[in-house]
Order: sequence, then structure tokens, then C-alpha cells
Amino acid sequence: MGISRRRFIRNSSITLGGILLHGSLILDENKINSENFRYLNEKIGIYNERGGTIGWYVNDETTIVIDSQFPETAQNFHNQLKSVSSQKIDYLFNTHHHNDHTMGNYYLKDFTDSIVANNNCIRLQEKHNKGKKTESQVVKANLTFNSEISFSLPKEKIVAMHFGKAHTGGDIVIQFENLNVVHVGDLVFNNVYPYIDNAAECTVEGWIEVLDKIVNYFEQDTKYIFGHAESTDSVIGTESDLIKMRDYLENLHNYVKKLVAKGKSKEEIVNTDSIPGSNNLIELWDGARKMNLGAMAEQIIK
Repeated sequence: MGISRRRFIRNSSITLGGILLHGSLILDENKINSENFRYLNEKIGIYNERGGTIGWYVNDETTIVIDSQFPETAQNFHNQLKSVSSQKIDYLFNTHHHNDHTMGNYYLKDFTDSIVANNNCIRLQEKHNKGKKTESQVVKANLTFNSEISFSLPKEKIVAMHFGKAHTGGDIVIQFENLNVVHVGDLVFNNVYPYIDNAAECTVEGWIEVLDKIVNYFEQDTKYIFGHAESTDSVIGTESDLIKMRDYLENLHNYVKKLVAKGKSKEEIVNTDSIPGSNNLIELWDGARKMNLGAMAEQIIK
């Protein structure tokens, strides 16, 4: 991506004389029922019910939505959104193709003309629903891009960026530039074991690189929205959470690589006791740790 935004701003100041599962992940229902639709500041909020965190932005002239969960939860979300905005959704962004982030497009399509995603997102969305019951409800983005796309709105500039293959082949992050908030989708599973989807072109090495790029690109005080977390409170975080996620993936990669070098099979690796540096992580679904070990082994052994 070239020079980072942070480094560019810092260098400019000197010159001037000195600037984110396929629908199986369900969060704590008690917290969801009481806090599912909430503001982060006067314009941006989040919605948590079933699936990845929905982000939303509303002002007097614009309504933006990021991710859509499932048709029924998208309807629940939209009913709440209408209490703060009577406008049509200007842009609906999909952070990646997984059904718990995109199947709600089927409901929200009637309330927006513009769905935005990376080119790889719509390819994978089509591929992984083909021949399944969900195929008839797949609604793909009609505005696609490769590396970056931006929208200059009356009171905000929104930039969507694809830093490379990571959690999937089509992950994007969405930045609200003026408010300094970034939705990173499932690039961060905060304090929980992540979903490593090899069939969706996940690459743990690429994921590590992408998180490093994000940390270097955005400001140190940027606020982040995450796709999944241990609670609804921790779907919001800071740069330190991205670094923690990166460190886990690096520990996972290095640990499994050492075991493979020792001649361990995938089955033996899956049944090891623990992953260094992951003792505090929570399993959102049974077998998440073993799944991480197995998927990592597949990427290394090939």
C-alpha cells in the first residue's frame, strides 16, 4: 500500500515546520437482548445479535451500514435503525463473504441501492453457497473493488481497503476518516479463538501481515469495531487488541511449524495440550482450539 498514513502525516508535519463463520457464532444472549443496538458516539453505533457485529453510521443526510448478519436479524436491526433514521441506506458494506456477515443482504436489499465489497468477497460468497439451501438468498455486492474505494459524503469520508488475503480471500476494513473509527470485520476475534477457514483462502501468514499493515496505517488512537469477541463490550477496542490478535496468530504459526518440523502429524498436532500464549482465549464453539491447530497444520503441511 506504499507509505503508511501515519508516517505520511508525521513526515508532512516535519516538512511544514514542525499527523476486521458461517453463522455458528452466537454471543451471550442476555447481553445481546439488552445492548444489541447502541451508540459508540453521536453518529456511529453497533448491533450485536447473531453473527458478526453490524456497524452503522447516521447523520441528517447519510445512513451507512457495515455487514448484515442473517435475514431475520437484519430485520431486527433495521427496525432499530429506523428509530434513529428514516433515510434509505446509502451504502451497505460487506467486510467479507461469510454468511453471518452477508446473508442479511437478502433483507436489506430493499432498503439500499448500493452494496459494497471486495471482488473476492462476491466470488467466494457465490462459491460457498452454490448448491446449498442458502443459494436462493445470496445477494452480492453491486459495487466492487480490488484494493481501495472511497466515498466523500457531506460530513464524512469513508474509505474501504483490502490489505490482502487474511481471514478470507476478500477481507476489507472500513474507515470513517473524520471520526477515526475503523470496522475490521473478522480480522479480529477479540479474546476468543478465531475461525480459520482454509476453504475460503485463509492464510495465517497473510493475516499476520495484514494486521501489521493496519496497525502501521491507522493512527495509534483509532477506535476499532471487531466482528466477534468474548462479549458485546469487547467488540470495540484499540490498536493493542489488533497487536494481541497478531501475536496469537504468530504464536500459533510458529508453534505448529515447530511440531511439523519434528515430524508430528496433523492428528498429533490437533491433540496437543495448548497453544503458547492462548491460555486466556475463550472457545466460542466447542473444539475451536483444536480447529485452529488443525487448520494451521493444513496450511503448513499442504
